[in-house]
Amino acid sequence: MFSWDLIIGNEACTVDGKRLRQALSTFPTGVCIVTTMGADGKREGMTINSFASVSLSPPLILWSIRDDARSADAFIATRGFAINMLGVRHRELAMHFARPAPDKFSAFEDSFVPGLRGVPVLADAMASYECTTYSRHQEGDHTILVGRVDHFVSRDMPPLMFHAGKLGTLQELAAAETMA
Repeated sequence: MFSWDLIIGNEACTVDGKRLRQALSTFPTGVCIVTTMGADGKREGMTINSFASVSLSPPLILWSIRDDARSADAFIATRGFAINMLGVRHRELAMHFARPAPDKFSAFEDSFVPGLRGVPVLADAMASYECTTYSRHQEGDHTILVGRVDHFVSRDMPPLMFHAGKLGTLQELAAAETMA
């Protein structure tokens, strides 16, 4: 367990990291796989839910990575990345890319195609955004990566959602909540 001591106004307060993480997980989000090519040409990818739009002009999106993540150096140094939004049919892929592995792509080789700069793009993603790294911001224990969207595609399909540590459709997650 971890906690932070904060000063708010003139009062000190302690934030319990475990309880904060649990509270943050109550916000339902979509699920994405972010991909890039390392300087050594190695494909990197990970499951995320820290995705947001920033601006339409210029077209900017953002996501964040924990600084001690295994692939953090590759993502922070990259000139570009792709955000692949997942549909319900990508549940297995989301779980696979959430776990550490030396080569996450080998088990799903046929699912990805090379995009701009060779960055892997999920061929049947709900939406894919190929980006040039626009800016990086170090905040706390994460780096926020802002990307300028250079190319995107989108498809109509039910989204894969994350809520309270579970993956599923909105209906599945709501049903699990009522049974709890």
